[in-house]
Amino acid sequence: MRLRTRRAGAGLVGCAALLLVAGCAQGVEPIGPESLGELSAAYVDAGGTCTDLVEQYRASADDPAVATCGTDTVLTLAADDAQASRLRTGALLHDVPVLWSGRWMVQDADVESLQETIGGQIARLEAADGPANLADALVVDADGVVAQDAVPADGEPDALPSDGTVVTVVVDPTCEYCARFLEANGDQLDAWAADGTATIAYVPVAIGDTVESGYASSIGVAALACVADEDAGAALPFLQAMLERNVDLDAAGVVELADEAVDGAGDCVTQGTFAWWTRQATERALEGALPGGQPLGGVPSVYVGDRLYSGDVADAAAFAAFVAEG
Repeated sequence: MRLRTRRAGAGLVGCAALLLVAGCAQGVEPIGPESLGELSAAYVDAGGTCTDLVEQYRASADDPAVATCGTDTVLTLAADDAQASRLRTGALLHDVPVLWSGRWMVQDADVESLQETIGGQIARLEAADGPANLADALVVDADGVVAQDAVPADGEPDALPSDGTVVTVVVDPTCEYCARFLEANGDQLDAWAADGTATIAYVPVAIGDTVESGYASSIGVAALACVADEDAGAALPFLQAMLERNVDLDAAGVVELADEAVDGAGDCVTQGTFAWWTRQATERALEGALPGGQPLGGVPSVYVGDRLYSGDVADAAAFAAFVAEG
């Protein structure tokens, strides 16, 4: 079996890269703040409005320094360039324009005006094709991972079959209860797929992001896309490896695991190759692209056909009985 995708219209054109980076402001030397206080002062001097500056707690000096100004502005000073790159990608996964240079980053609605004063580059999320073999689910049957065409930048995947032989498992890489479900039921799911009893569709979504984790939820889904696109057979073990860490997973850990799964996948992640697809796929799930047209209510969400399992995620016997009922 091979799953295909369809285009939604003739508007956007698919492309390989999706992080559009505007050049530095003409003749403006980027600021070089050494502290979050200096970055905050530069932001205000450039015309930024910040009546309620709130600095976030840092567990260690290795964590980024982050402050918020109300609900729309985030000021960040990363510990190093690699962390800064991951944080920029995480912000863009939320479709937030970013003004940045070196280790500092400003998320604000008016980055163009700020750039004229404090310099830096502007990065925005741009439409791009999705990964092969993950559109929007990683599908496993008796022959292994099902080959799938990439979702075009202007398209969407065909709906997966939702009869009683399809088990759909919606997970977030940072979800503790998703990990509990797969720990209890993963071997059984593998066995059902291997003997043809059921097709298993793993749907990754990014709904658990925190700044403290470096947006590990979104970075994790994007990393799964990078791995699946390069080596479909490595994708499910990689997803399982992320879920083993769940709430302890951070962006650096995602990149590390991705490189262990597929050489070079970490670069794919930090370059934001599948950031557009990650955002679109999550929104499709939230808006009703799950079996029976149901919107996502939380994770894990597990469907047998279009029936939603509501039992104990760690009770393998109860889940097996629910499957048998269908």
